[in-house]
Amino acid sequence: MNDLDDKPIRRNGVRKERLAILGVVVLLLGAVALPQAFKKKPETPTVKVQSTKTTPAWTFRGMTLQLHSWWEGIPFEKYIREIAGGGANTICLSVAAYQENCVSSSLFIEYRKVPSVRRLNKLIKLAHDLDLRVVLMPIILLENPGAGEWRGKIAPAQPDSWWEDYENYVLFYAKIADAAGAEVFMVGSELVSMEDQSLRWRQLIRKVRKVYKGRLIYSANWDHYKDIEWWGDLDLVGMTVYYDLVGDKASTMEVLLDSWKPIRKEILDWQQKKVNGMPILFTEVGWPSQVGCAKEPWNYYGSKTPDPATQAKCFEAFFKTWRNEKSIAGVFIWEWRNHPDQTGGLKDTSYILTGKPAMKVISRHVRWIGAKYDTQPAPTTTTAPTATRPTGGK
Repeated sequence: MNDLDDKPIRRNGVRKERLAILGVVVLLLGAVALPQAFKKKPETPTVKVQSTKTTPAWTFRGMTLQLHSWWEGIPFEKYIREIAGGGANTICLSVAAYQENCVSSSLFIEYRKVPSVRRLNKLIKLAHDLDLRVVLMPIILLENPGAGEWRGKIAPAQPDSWWEDYENYVLFYAKIADAAGAEVFMVGSELVSMEDQSLRWRQLIRKVRKVYKGRLIYSANWDHYKDIEWWGDLDLVGMTVYYDLVGDKASTMEVLLDSWKPIRKEILDWQQKKVNGMPILFTEVGWPSQVGCAKEPWNYYGSKTPDPATQAKCFEAFFKTWRNEKSIAGVFIWEWRNHPDQTGGLKDTSYILTGKPAMKVISRHVRWIGAKYDTQPAPTTTTAPTATRPTGGK
């Protein structure tokens, strides 16, 4: 597989998005393989695939690291070591492709905003050398979103063109994940408005399985996991947990724990009745350390007033609710720092954990879970690492 060009290339204007992604993938995959890859093919019915892979309880416990830059001066290697030092056994590496807005019909890869393939392979190898399992998570971000737009509202004007680009994007990173030995690969994240296109997803998943041999997962939004009809084609159910846990009440531990009870029951009932007990992996668990985080954990611009105590309580309540549940495959904390400018501290209002009590809560519970479920002894170090929330949001 050809490496990504070592020099960042600025893409052209919006009308050349189609050419931009073609040019990028030419460099990524090599011109020889492209003619067949980019021929449109008529849709044909696909057979639903039932997963045969098993996943023990709490197999994956870790953090998400956004790989948001080509620049080698950003010490992603340092951040991976920090994640390993905090008791995690897994790292979720996130890369992004972009589209202009929700109605755009093409995706493009911004060279300046992804690591080279060479570096990505080295990062995965480093994670494995540190005894971390690796999940590769390609997502979509909007470059110039309109009011209220996010990837959950994507509605391309030309769906065939969008799916062609998305398929090539996902398959490219699936091949990297397979070659590097990543244990899990995500076929998508929070694409709410596209999830009803079951035939498209089943075709994509089937193609991914031809190039990737590990576990497959999709990350559903916390309020939309029940509507997906193709969970059975995957190996794990993925979902975020950005629930309102307080309503109009104060963010006390009692309120938080009581709020989780009906949510937990609803998720587990659905798991047994609708997906035959398929293990659930919580793909994004995070609260910004700001006032209001327990009510709107997804809204990291909600307040400029820091509240690290409530952030810590939210993590405590989450782990107390779920850590004894054996049908849970694991959790990824959203998320780790990815830039030297991110310093954290008690006055910081982002998701980042550096210098905040939440990191100690997370590390303590992750180690406890490891001691309970792993066949190997859990790490004995008690020093919590530093961690911070990357810029650029979700």
